[in-house]
Amino acid sequence: MTNPHAHANPGPTIDPGRRLAEALHAQAVSSAATPAGPAAPRRPAPEPGIGPALRRQIVWALVIALLAGLVLGAGIGLVSLLFPGVLPAVG
Repeated sequence: MTNPHAHANPGPTIDPGRRLAEALHAQAVSSAATPAGPAAPRRPAPEPGIGPALRRQIVWALVIALLAGLVLGAGIGLVSLLFPGVLPAVG
């Protein structure tokens, strides 16, 4: 006796890319339908704003940077007025 299905066509070949897409879709749908487990405990939200000590430090840093810029700018301006040609030309 011979097997009647021995020479039968196994069916149309399915595109491997399509099979992959269907498998990924099925996985995404099944994982979205089931919960991911117990919810993690939430940390308390940080207090809005920054502390007064940090605010003072930031203000002092900005004031010092502004004063240093003013001194440097005034120095360069005086050098360029008192000694023309000492500083390189810009531009």
